[in-house]
Amino acid sequence: MNFLLLSAIAMIPLIISISIMVQSKSPLSRALALFLLMLTFWQLDISLLYSHQFFDLEIIDILFRIFRVGPIMIMPIMYFFCYYLVKETPNLIGFKKIFNYPVFLIVTSFSVFVYLINFTNIGVQEYSIMPDRMFAPTHLIPIYGPLNITFVVNILFVFIHTFFLFILSFKVKDRYYRTFYKKLVIGAVFVFINGVISGFGVLPLYFSSFNSILVAIVLFLGFFQMQAQRLNTANQNLARQSSLLEEIMNINPNFIMVLNRENKIVKMNDSMEFLLSPTRKGEILGQDFKLLQQQPYNLVIESGELQRINRNGEAVYIEWGSKVLRHLDKESYTLFFGMDYTNQKRSEQLLLSSEKSKVIGELAASIAHEIRNPLTTIRGFIQIMKEEKKERQHKEIILDEIDRIDGVLKEMLLLAKPEAQVQGEKKLTHIDIVKELNNLKLLYDAVALEQNKDLVLVNKLTYEPMAYFNPSHFKQVIINILKNSFEATSEKGSIKLTLDEYDGNIRIRITDNGKGISKARLSRIGEPYFTSKEKGTGIGLTICFKLINDYSGKMNVLSKVGWGTVTSIILISHTKQYKEET
Repeated sequence: MNFLLLSAIAMIPLIISISIMVQSKSPLSRALALFLLMLTFWQLDISLLYSHQFFDLEIIDILFRIFRVGPIMIMPIMYFFCYYLVKETPNLIGFKKIFNYPVFLIVTSFSVFVYLINFTNIGVQEYSIMPDRMFAPTHLIPIYGPLNITFVVNILFVFIHTFFLFILSFKVKDRYYRTFYKKLVIGAVFVFINGVISGFGVLPLYFSSFNSILVAIVLFLGFFQMQAQRLNTANQNLARQSSLLEEIMNINPNFIMVLNRENKIVKMNDSMEFLLSPTRKGEILGQDFKLLQQQPYNLVIESGELQRINRNGEAVYIEWGSKVLRHLDKESYTLFFGMDYTNQKRSEQLLLSSEKSKVIGELAASIAHEIRNPLTTIRGFIQIMKEEKKERQHKEIILDEIDRIDGVLKEMLLLAKPEAQVQGEKKLTHIDIVKELNNLKLLYDAVALEQNKDLVLVNKLTYEPMAYFNPSHFKQVIINILKNSFEATSEKGSIKLTLDEYDGNIRIRITDNGKGISKARLSRIGEPYFTSKEKGTGIGLTICFKLINDYSGKMNVLSKVGWGTVTSIILISHTKQYKEET
């Protein structure tokens, strides 16, 4: 009966050990589970000494030697607790000379050696029967051999390792780990001291079995209390991190929105909410993404495309991107993120305006001469009319000169006209390339005359080429290039505008015989704020490249020092579409 009771009691640490192994897979939990398993074997070893009524002595002897693994192998497990604590705690690095993996292998090997001796007569020789007495029923007592001293040394090391673990536990900064290790040390010392006292017959052998139940339960509760406290701390940290990330996302000026696999909106930052619904914040969450593609939102998200959105009458320019996020290979989300290019677009408009103003200022003096000459002619003919009264012929000359002034002023006004009122980014319209180039030539004829340079327009096309372009933008591109050509050529230099066809597209080439551009400078041409001019801004050609690119055209510059420069512009021809529309 005593054997069965003690065996049943021994199963309690085993059950707790299995429970810990199932709940946690960390090295610490595995070491604790092994400790409780060894405690089970130890108590089974003791219960076998009360089993003489159930088994033959030979069977008892075999089982007793097998289950003796419990009290023997507890020693390397206690060492492992010290080794793991030193390994995981930075401020215990000084103890690594004592507690490290090679020493762990040595102490484990020693315990294995002690365990093997246990299976020989020099470890355990025979058994004697201890008669019944008060609180101690009849049981067997092993008689140990001469090398049982190794078992005693092994037990001594158990106490040494436990003592070190007790010292180390006070140096642990993590209060949850510190509390658990202290409970482990106290429980282990309690069991070990009871085991030693029982072994010397001061207390009944089974007394340590009852104590093991208490220790196992205390360690079990201590371990899970530590895990629960650490989990609670981790959850609090995660909550704080989540709150921090939420705050970071909300102060992000860009637009962020997250959809789940059902295309429902599960998250968006404050910028996105304000963009879509500044007066009804929060009502969009949980809605289908299709809602945003309808009135009043009209949101069209295309990766890599710059989209213009009206927000309370204000234009906002956004370039969208997207990324699919997979969480634990089970849940998938789609992250949409929009980069706000509104300030950049405004800066571009300011650059366009400033460059335009600069060009107008440089043209003003030459155009003043161009206007003054016809006015001088008009004044002269009016004076003649007063004297000779030859009205008809003189009137025609006067009208021609007035039309000439009007043409120059029209080009000047069109160039100076402010940028479009952002009803659409480009305000596309059909422009007659030949007509526009003739007008610009008329504008620059005065400059060519003043600087004693030759400006020629050659049209090799047999039809009127039409292209989609903002007229003001087209003039700005050509004027910027002509200005550079005039600056690059010396007196009596030549600038030639050639209009022809290239791969079914319209090609405009502006050729000059100026000083040319070096390879080093040519490789950086069009780069913002790069200029070799003393008073240059470095944005003229940058704007030209950007405008041509915005209208799906191409622009390139070829040059050789001492020979001159050729700037080619290729535009998509819309001549056929224009004829069909008209």
